[in-house]
Amino acid sequence: MKTYFSRWTYQRLIQLGVGAYFIWNFIEADGKLSLAFGLLMSIQAVFNIGCFSTRGCSTSVADTDKPQPFTKDIKKINMK
Repeated sequence: MKTYFSRWTYQRLIQLGVGAYFIWNFIEADGKLSLAFGLLMSIQAVFNIGCFSTRGCSTSVADTDKPQPFTKDIKKINMK
């Protein structure tokens, strides 16, 4: 359990707080969309998935050396 919480970042704590806020908003105001969004944010924070997770939506730096499509030289067309 200690190692699980040692990998938590401030971003996960903020995400869990936002999720808890929306769940509390559902309890107080009975908004179904608030519950769905709050559960989504809380589950992402607890399981470390989604865009806030480590390398969740980021691109890999090592892949920049691979040739990319459409990188051939483009010739300019002069319109007269």
